[in-house]
Amino acid sequence: MADYPIILVEREEVIGDEGMGSKPKFWFRRDGQYWLFKEARDGTGEDWAEKVVAEVARIAGISAATVQLAEFQGRRGCACLSFARPEQAETLIHGNEILAGFVLGYDPKKKFHQSDHTLDNIAEAVRRMFPEKARHESALAQLGSYLVLDALVGNTDRHHENWAILAKGSQVEGGVELTMQVAPSFDHASSLGRELLDEGRKKLLEGGRVGNYIRRGHGAIFQNTTDKRGVNPLDLVEFGARTFPDYFVPALQQLKGVPLQHLQDTVAGVPTVRMSDVSKSFVRAFMAYTHEVLTKLPQ
Repeated sequence: MADYPIILVEREEVIGDEGMGSKPKFWFRRDGQYWLFKEARDGTGEDWAEKVVAEVARIAGISAATVQLAEFQGRRGCACLSFARPEQAETLIHGNEILAGFVLGYDPKKKFHQSDHTLDNIAEAVRRMFPEKARHESALAQLGSYLVLDALVGNTDRHHENWAILAKGSQVEGGVELTMQVAPSFDHASSLGRELLDEGRKKLLEGGRVGNYIRRGHGAIFQNTTDKRGVNPLDLVEFGARTFPDYFVPALQQLKGVPLQHLQDTVAGVPTVRMSDVSKSFVRAFMAYTHEVLTKLPQ
């Protein structure tokens, strides 16, 4: 398998900063398309994690942002293609805005430990946003597929600004008509043990404790509003498959038809200057564990 390309971002392509999030990032334009450059923090694999998860999503048939490895002035990172086109009056309505509009007392500005960010509240808000049953059932099944992806790759950062509805305004007789759909999944840097050093990965692999590491992670969606910590991504899907089977089972059935080897092969294209052999072995073991758990869930 050939290495994934690395985009070299030029200074003259930069058009502005991105205010959301905690890491240095900025927008650049190339060939008429808008990309978000996200710098990887030192000692992490945030760049390759974003790329690998994007490829995993593609193979699994889950809608997600297009990602390329990238570099800007010697800074390592990745580039995420914008799926909102401002020239076509498209914009994102993030989860915190949706929940604040439909869930009484929801605080959209609370960045950490937002325990009102639960499956129940998400489902209620989406149902109210799309009153027609067929529309909200479809939207919730798509969001459920994103949570299955999170469980597969151990994404712990699905907070209320990391999912959204893509809205587009069109001029019609008498005013503006707004059409809405679930935006592709995005922002997957907090996945696949990207914060570990190779020494730690070796110890987990040699000790057969990769599964223990995966189960220790806490996500940003809560099971109950009284909980102090978000649910582990795998635990969340196990819970969701029991309580909201219509929203989770379709993605789980789809995943069952995807060979594990195809998912594991996504690491082969990451250049060794970005991802070590130990990291690749760890990610393969990571997905071997999560794929087995998810495909054995009752469907």
